[in-house]
Amino acid sequence: MKSLRAVITADMVNYTQFSREEATIWLEELLSLLHQNKAFKWALKPEIYRGDSFQAVLKNTDEAMRMAILARACIRKHAPNADMRIAIGIGHTELLTDRPGTSDGEAFRLSGHLADKIRQQKARIGIALPRPSEPLSATLDLLETVIESWTAAQSQVVEALLQGKNVTQIAEMFSISQSAASQRVAASKWWAIDSFITTFPKQLSLYTKR
Repeated sequence: MKSLRAVITADMVNYTQFSREEATIWLEELLSLLHQNKAFKWALKPEIYRGDSFQAVLKNTDEAMRMAILARACIRKHAPNADMRIAIGIGHTELLTDRPGTSDGEAFRLSGHLADKIRQQKARIGIALPRPSEPLSATLDLLETVIESWTAAQSQVVEALLQGKNVTQIAEMFSISQSAASQRVAASKWWAIDSFITTFPKQLSLYTKR
């Protein structure tokens, strides 16, 4: 049986509020971060298309939520209105070429369909699966209430934490005291984010096991 893949279709929120130059720089920085992060095993690496969007394919579906939250933290750190919409389609990929735009399959169709309608949802991370998954979608609504409250400084801290940095390293990175770093970690509700990412594979398996 072919393995399931996670197809990511993402676009910048409020893209027209920023200059094309800065938005491009932010997206290129994000894609570089995702390419270099060894936690992610790519079937197709993230690739920018249409200027404000990117698409990619993860070999391991369990990594999809960590990637989505990292992407949002990376963009949200730049400006109060900067953010990403991320549609995750999980399923089979019957046709996998060297580029996401020319590939096809169940996961691509699920991701594409969700990307078309995610603007109507309050949560900016969505997951489309071959079978109904309303409880998981409800959990993503709760996740949104945490992420939407992040300041730029808290987004920076979450980005660092998702790359394996500890409080001491974060304090050194941003030239702040360890106490200030700990306060930002606490304010970002990292404990809840970390718990959700850790348990996400088990939650996902409830909907993907045949």
